[in-house]
Amino acid sequence: DPQTELRPGRWFWLGMIFSLAAVGGVAYLQYTRVNDARTSRYTPTGSLPVIAQLPDFALTERSGRTVTLDDLKGRVWIADFIFTTCGGPCPIMTSRLGDFMQTLKEKNIPRVSAVSFTVDPETDTPEALREYATMKLADDFDWLFLTGSQKALFELSVKGFMLPAQKSEEGEGHGVDHSPRFILVDQKGRIRGYYEVVTNEEILAMEPGRFIGKPMNPDTKAQLIDDIMKLLREEAQGR
Repeated sequence: DPQTELRPGRWFWLGMIFSLAAVGGVAYLQYTRVNDARTSRYTPTGSLPVIAQLPDFALTERSGRTVTLDDLKGRVWIADFIFTTCGGPCPIMTSRLGDFMQTLKEKNIPRVSAVSFTVDPETDTPEALREYATMKLADDFDWLFLTGSQKALFELSVKGFMLPAQKSEEGEGHGVDHSPRFILVDQKGRIRGYYEVVTNEEILAMEPGRFIGKPMNPDTKAQLIDDIMKLLREEAQGR
């Protein structure tokens, strides 16, 4: 029967089921690891959990130099994903990261960097990032702004940091859906924490600009400082 010959066999459907299960399993494991990091902040010994080792990357800083993961090892850093023409949470995130870096400076907490990855590299050239950084007063701090290919940046967000990043189909013009969280990375290039620094109200606001200059939640800020101090103590203890 010709129709029977053209109909997919049971091995085809079994293969499809296993493939979908594998993809779903990877997504579930990523979600679980990130969710566990939020709900179980500390290990039984009181230290921060090691959530994931970041993959190697080579991206272009606003100065034009290449920055790799190895270049960032040996210091604690706070990462976020933004783009300079973002009309949503990005300006709030950048404002709060700048405010946080100023707090670290005032508290004399050394060797902590900020690293902002663009998710719109077509627009965010090194020149555009230089202008943005200067406008946001980022030059006052050890703050890197990195760009590269969209494929590399999206893969780093999704597979490395386990956070969403994709082109947005909604609204006028172009945009990118991305995470509004800060990520804490240790001296070995490992993710040690995620922090909600923008509220749902702020994300959904029709005029998010009115929240620029408003500091992040004080409890979140205190938690991030405390976690940074834990990482600095780990290094001092040779862990």
